[in-house]
Amino acid sequence: MTPRYEGIIFDMDGVLVDSEEFYYQRRKAFLKEYDLSIEQIPIPLFVGADMRSLWELILEVNDTTHDEAFLNEKYLQYKIEHPIDYSELIDPDAKRVLQFLKRKGVKIGLASSSTMDMIQEVLKAGQLASYFDIVISGTQFKKSKPAPEIYTYTVQELGLEPKQCLAIEDSEKGIRSAHDAGITVWALKDTRFGMDQQLADVQLDTLSDVCKKLQKAEKIG
Repeated sequence: MTPRYEGIIFDMDGVLVDSEEFYYQRRKAFLKEYDLSIEQIPIPLFVGADMRSLWELILEVNDTTHDEAFLNEKYLQYKIEHPIDYSELIDPDAKRVLQFLKRKGVKIGLASSSTMDMIQEVLKAGQLASYFDIVISGTQFKKSKPAPEIYTYTVQELGLEPKQCLAIEDSEKGIRSAHDAGITVWALKDTRFGMDQQLADVQLDTLSDVCKKLQKAEKIG
């Protein structure tokens, strides 16, 4: 049977690795050192976002003489001094889900707002790199999620059409990005950040539900 979904594209943070809480707390701690606060900014705006899209927002709500270039340089150094241990945060079902999709002959993509260095670090920590046909970073584009370009490009690089693909997401930005690219979106249910996931076509309790729902619906293989 010809698969309905010939390509499945995964977000990374919040889907394959439970990193969003760490990122938020690290950003918060860094900014506090410069008397900057993000308490007044809704947490969902941070989830699934890269720092390029956040600096303007942070500076808008804080009275400071520091500019984006200065803060970004200092934050990059702060990240080096306060690393994240991705190996402890990889979803325990991630490898099994990817193996299942590989056996079904599905093309697998990764479309993340994170930098390519961070993506490669996660894939190495989880021993996941070999399962992906293509890995795309939002930093390759002028605008990352929620703009649809990252998904549009990933679909094209997989040699497919949007209707042939399924995106696995979690954040408002990621769901919007895939939706606006014309891709069906399944979202891991958010229970911590208060995100609006209404645009998702399906909500998943766990990552392993990807396999269960695809098998039940006989949509692949």
